[in-house]
Amino acid sequence: MLHGVQETKDSEDDSLLGSDLGLREQKRIATKHRIEDAATRLVDESSFDAVTIEQICEAAGISRRTFFNYFSAKEGAVIGATSEPLTAEQREDFLDADGSNILHLMVKHIEQHLNASHQDEVIHERRQRIFAHPDVAVRAMAFRKERSQETMELITQRLTEHPEEQLNPELDPGTEAMLLSGFVREATWMAMSRPDRDCTLPMIDRIYRSMELIKNYTKGLEW
Repeated sequence: MLHGVQETKDSEDDSLLGSDLGLREQKRIATKHRIEDAATRLVDESSFDAVTIEQICEAAGISRRTFFNYFSAKEGAVIGATSEPLTAEQREDFLDADGSNILHLMVKHIEQHLNASHQDEVIHERRQRIFAHPDVAVRAMAFRKERSQETMELITQRLTEHPEEQLNPELDPGTEAMLLSGFVREATWMAMSRPDRDCTLPMIDRIYRSMELIKNYTKGLEW
């Protein structure tokens, strides 16, 4: 009964918002945040395997149908939106985006993906504790490996279609995509997790700062 009532409420809210995309986007982000908040809180208090999607839906005040409008599986709500597959629209946006600076395009792409999920410090701290459990860490690594492979394939396609954007034309597009993906992936992870991160800065600024740190640090490496 709860599900039917909630689905009706969701539809009524959408009708009230009408064509106001700004409010609709705010509602979408708020709903996603409620789901992530409920999922991480429940798992943090119990364990990953003990928490069900039904319990997450009840705690977030949503229907099961609404849950799957935002996440493809429980892992996505617990681990985070960045573990979710890219949508067809996100892929097309990256491939068709104007601009010749591939690194800038990648960071903008990541920013858009992260903005789809509310960046909450409490949720982040819960995830840090949740990831400390070996079984969850393995799940998270598997999901992130899939997303990393997906990103590399997308970059390879872009560089193949736009060879003038390669930073090193002597490299195979797939090899350059691997290097670029690894560089930006680590910079993004540092922006989100480094102990001295400035959480008052916008995420995109934190990513660029981490990219600069990695670039400057690696200049001094020798072997």
